[in-house]
Amino acid sequence: MKLARILVFIDSLAAGGAERQTVELVTRLDRSRFLPRVVALHGPRMNQSRHFVQRLLDSGIEVVELDRRWSASEIPSSVLGMLRCLRSFGPDLVHSVSHHCNHLTRFARLLLPGRFRLLTAIRTAYDSRQLRNERLEQRLSSFIVCNSPDMEIRLRDEAGIGESRLRYIPNGLDTSLFASNPDPGLRSCLAPDAERVGVMLARITLQKSPDLLARALARLSQEGSLNPRHQIWIVGEPECSVVHGRLDAAIRGSGLEGQVRVFPQTTDPAAFLHASDFTVLASLWEGTPNAALESLAAGKPVLISDKANASGLIRESLEGWSVATGDEAALAGRLRSVLSLSRADLESMASACRSRASEFDMSLMIRRYEELYSRLLGES
Repeated sequence: MKLARILVFIDSLAAGGAERQTVELVTRLDRSRFLPRVVALHGPRMNQSRHFVQRLLDSGIEVVELDRRWSASEIPSSVLGMLRCLRSFGPDLVHSVSHHCNHLTRFARLLLPGRFRLLTAIRTAYDSRQLRNERLEQRLSSFIVCNSPDMEIRLRDEAGIGESRLRYIPNGLDTSLFASNPDPGLRSCLAPDAERVGVMLARITLQKSPDLLARALARLSQEGSLNPRHQIWIVGEPECSVVHGRLDAAIRGSGLEGQVRVFPQTTDPAAFLHASDFTVLASLWEGTPNAALESLAAGKPVLISDKANASGLIRESLEGWSVATGDEAALAGRLRSVLSLSRADLESMASACRSRASEFDMSLMIRRYEELYSRLLGES
């Protein structure tokens, strides 16, 4: 049987949730039916790491790195680079992921009319301007996929995208990767005397707002309600120097170096999750956040901003707690109450967390995408 050639365009291969989901999908596709290739638009020249490149290469998937900036001067060369990839690979289907690539692949489809079917994927929340663009450009996509029920509603109601062109496919998670503790000694090594440990697994970016978390903890310290034996760990890849500077200033300005600790991006997030008592996700926007899914799979409740929880993933006091987005005082108040819980109280939520995570099975996500690919390719 002739293999269907799938060309995947993605904004970057940095250590992010959209990137992780895309790499999991591509590496787990049925290779007896599909032949994938991946093209990354951005790279080191836009301060985006090559985090997942080697994983793809080790899986036998060819990777093309255009390493273009998102600027008026480089958009023409970005489109030309994409057109070269399209012509050389001759895909049966193009799967584009994230905002920049979705724009450019639609434009490329205008330049190569009828040459390929196009599936565009949205893996985060969109603002009103981005939804307007979806309304204007929707007919250039054969299908539009989102990973959040909230975004599905907004794409339908605000962007006017018809149900025949729209599909919701939840994120997938290999829960077995987070079910057990790969490094039981990590907590005793890093914080032997800590009574409570919370962790934020997130890139150092405006979206994830680690500096907001540090400022909220500074409030607790200033009012004398931060136990010196409580620690918060922030683990992630630096991506925005401005946010990194604000984070550092918030920690040093309040003398919290021993309690708010920043670690580099880890290849083993499960170890940090199992070393913690709960996780924090203070993002300003999200689709269905991978960090929250991974926390649940490890049995750890999540303190999450309401916009990061737009999908309804975390249910109040069952798998965690929600807090007003971007509100430093509200986050400080929620942290105070969560940190006051006993370790036994937090551990009692583990069963509900794991049960919730099991609803987002990786194999189900793969199967749904393969079925959609087959539909677009006209297979039975």
